[in-house]
Amino acid sequence: MTAAVDLYQLDTGRLSEGTERAVLGVYAQWVTGELDYDTAAVVIAGIINRANAAATAVADSWLAVQIEQQARLPVPTVGIVPADDSDRLLRAATTVLDDRETGEMRLARLGRAEPLEAAHQATTEAIRHQPLVEGWTRAMDGDPCQLCRWWWRQGRTWPKAHPFQRHKGCNCQPRIVVAENIQSTGYTRQLERNRA
Repeated sequence: MTAAVDLYQLDTGRLSEGTERAVLGVYAQWVTGELDYDTAAVVIAGIINRANAAATAVADSWLAVQIEQQARLPVPTVGIVPADDSDRLLRAATTVLDDRETGEMRLARLGRAEPLEAAHQATTEAIRHQPLVEGWTRAMDGDPCQLCRWWWRQGRTWPKAHPFQRHKGCNCQPRIVVAENIQSTGYTRQLERNRA
């Protein structure tokens, strides 16, 4: 059986690649004059905002599936509400469109990285609200960079309150752990002291 986190990475990868293609399609229409500047910026921002919302829903759903696979119990989703980043994304799109020299490359990166970032944020948020999750290990993407390999720490299990490290364009994801007695870290011990 394929692990849920592996299927989730496939979904987020496809979403990211599809968003990049769609954004570059709009960029090509703008370059050829089929779309004016304002329309292109609004459409690009809308494509990415919708992809971010989809990534949020996918993250919440796949996290519940991961828990169900491990705990053998039905688990509801948390119900993470996607952020409406229309204004921020419109500013980003106009900034990139203003730079004809590197605009295409920057738009590709924006379209690829935004859904992955939204998925990471939603997964982290959902983990905090799922009572059965005690921790996570790093499930690396198909071609992990040196930084991701270092963050992996030979498959170390981190407590759920420990932040998941990521970088732009990264499709590594937390593989949840439902076991008990996961060793705390300096970060999580500080969180516990601050709560007391």
